[in-house]
Amino acid sequence: MKNKKTGSRERTREEILLKTVQNDNILPITSICKLNCIFCSHKNNHHSIKSYSFGHLEFELIKTMIEFLDPEQPVYIGESASKIIEGEPFAHPKIWQILKELRKRWPNLEIKITTSGSFLTPDRVSQLAELGPLALNISLNAPAPAERVFLMNDSRPDNVFKLIKKLTEHKLQFEASIVSMHHLKGLDYLKEVFDFLADYPPQVLRVFLAGFSIYADPDLLVDKAAYQQLNSFIKKEQFNYNYPIIIEPQLLTDLQVEVCGIISNSPADSSGLIAGDIIQTINNKEVSTRVESFYKLQKLANPELLIRRKKQEFKLILKKNAAEKSGLIMSYDFELEQLNKLLAYAEAAKTTGENIATLVITSSLAYPLLNSILAEYLGDDNFNLDLIKTENKFFGGSIKAAGLLVNSDIEFAVNNYLIQPDHQKINRIILPAVIYDYYGDDLLGCNYSQLADQLSAEIILL
Repeated sequence: MKNKKTGSRERTREEILLKTVQNDNILPITSICKLNCIFCSHKNNHHSIKSYSFGHLEFELIKTMIEFLDPEQPVYIGESASKIIEGEPFAHPKIWQILKELRKRWPNLEIKITTSGSFLTPDRVSQLAELGPLALNISLNAPAPAERVFLMNDSRPDNVFKLIKKLTEHKLQFEASIVSMHHLKGLDYLKEVFDFLADYPPQVLRVFLAGFSIYADPDLLVDKAAYQQLNSFIKKEQFNYNYPIIIEPQLLTDLQVEVCGIISNSPADSSGLIAGDIIQTINNKEVSTRVESFYKLQKLANPELLIRRKKQEFKLILKKNAAEKSGLIMSYDFELEQLNKLLAYAEAAKTTGENIATLVITSSLAYPLLNSILAEYLGDDNFNLDLIKTENKFFGGSIKAAGLLVNSDIEFAVNNYLIQPDHQKINRIILPAVIYDYYGDDLLGCNYSQLADQLSAEIILL
């Protein structure tokens, strides 16, 4: 049945779950977490947010979902990338049955599990290693048990530190992450995390800037200087450690294929690549985007790269097998198909051609990158094209991400644009596809088709 207010229809639990599995290769198994992190977004959600919490899913349902996975792609467990609230995988009472069933059904499938590390006991690590290929992404967030209690309300605060030591002993790959609360704890606690991991190096440590909406406790809000402060600190510290430290989000300003980091003992490491290198060609062909280059390099055997390192240019061979991971860490920019579509829509705004009045709308974080890509069109009177950034009015606070925009934010931005002098009617609006789910609904359950009706314009999602 369709909801007249939002333009979307009600969907069954099974439909939502299977769609998530099919589209993203995410295997949701539980919405129960057992922690209470002060930076958790779910507890600060406005009551009108359309999210789904399913508790522990039944084993038989999970077995059915496993059948819909793509075995050629990694499966993600515990990954919060949809409207389904993801809990702690190792809190599920049948987690070991689930993992064994997953491995039995898809023997070569790469399994990636995001975990707090509180409920995976060190004595289970050998059992986990037998289920490979498998990698963990550990939400560490603190340098010691006391800080885990303060930041995460962790009832087993020392477990994760014992776990990481055991993972290293078994040579089981893991990544780590921190939601930085340096605005409350200072920067020294981050350095203590870096120091701890130096003895048990992850493949990469990602440090996320905390984001809080206007619905969170005002004492938690992050000021505008927090990102620059965190970025400067990481740039100063990252070369002192034997593993890559990456700030998230990355603020990109161009499509240069820059290397963010190198995983130790990987083909990229052995070939002499370093963070900051710019890849200009692969096998004598110019590169277009980071995303295109990353996946092309993964497919190829021993590709020849033209590298720019500061003021020097040189060629090297990235010694690796076909389909082997390169060990390069890069920021996510554009898939080549996505970029080509954007440029085609820009061409369609040419006044001597189709002359489709086009407005590209982006988040404030992505605006510098889009402005760089579209620069030749934006400053040319021969193109009926404009680019604007929109703020996260609904969530407010320090929220800046495109994925947290909603229809009302877009409508506000467009109406504000149209009242400016010389701004005419818009025929086409291009929006980030990440705003909407598989059904075209935003986080409030409002469909993008409503925007098309309200703004009398064609809506394109990219």
